[in-house]
Amino acid sequence: MPADYTSRLLFFVWICVVWEALAKSLPDQGAFEVQIKVQVFDNSDLSPLADAQVEVHGNQTVLASSRAGSDGVLRVSFLYRAGTWVIITASKQDYVTNSVPWHSSRIPLYASVSLYLLVQRPGTLILYDDVLQVLSGSPGARNQPLVELQRKSLQLPSNSNYTALSAVMTTARSQYEIGGFPFLLGQETNSSGAETGWMDLTALAVVSIQLYDKDGAAIQVSDSIRISVPLPSDTRNRMATSVPAWLYQPKTGLWVRNGTGYIKKEGTQFVWNVVVPQMGYWLAAFPTSSGAVSHLTLRSPVWVVFHLRCC
Repeated sequence: MPADYTSRLLFFVWICVVWEALAKSLPDQGAFEVQIKVQVFDNSDLSPLADAQVEVHGNQTVLASSRAGSDGVLRVSFLYRAGTWVIITASKQDYVTNSVPWHSSRIPLYASVSLYLLVQRPGTLILYDDVLQVLSGSPGARNQPLVELQRKSLQLPSNSNYTALSAVMTTARSQYEIGGFPFLLGQETNSSGAETGWMDLTALAVVSIQLYDKDGAAIQVSDSIRISVPLPSDTRNRMATSVPAWLYQPKTGLWVRNGTGYIKKEGTQFVWNVVVPQMGYWLAAFPTSSGAVSHLTLRSPVWVVFHLRCC
């Protein structure tokens, strides 16, 4: 091979390597920095909710996490590609997590989002020799949500006992109440565990259930949990026999399909019954008739740089 040809070939290879390195180092020309002002309020009196945890989700990961200031405000700045989606969540101890999807077809100069958090409701505990029941009202009251689990399944700390247990159980059955829970964006997986896509959900009911020890630490369980939630009399899908169950995943901001619940008629009342493997936020919902949603751009890993600052 001639020397001049070899030199030109090596020079061409060097140019390609340098060009690839430069291309990787250049910022995405389609992404621009935007700033979103996130305001968090107590839904009961609309007062600012200080120290609320605010997270931004995209590509099924937490892209940023910080806390709101004493005025309930946090400003987030990040590189954004017009038309893509992120999910903004707000959470705080003793409150129901809420979230909102956000996107813009153009790059805004400024934007703001407000989130309103519901106060968690204390549950009524009844301990028997074999089971533990959590009610949302007084024992003996009719047509109220019920959670039941085996007493032996409670994994109590060594320094705790049953008399120190407390519970929260917040339910929502009207569309207005359901709006106080995380946004209804669902994800399904196939038998091998691979993601099959995201979809909008139409909810019938949702419940938040958790047990705590005397120090406020969440109690885990080793066996299944039975949940029963009465449905409103005007429920449109009350004649359905089965309803998909969805578990909220805080790490992604999505509801993930996890089992199936059933609607039964008890007297004149329709009740959603489901057996679930753990505490948390559980949703009875059908995928919308349109199937997959337009939020699929959430999958695109376009968020290159992310900065949080509170002011």
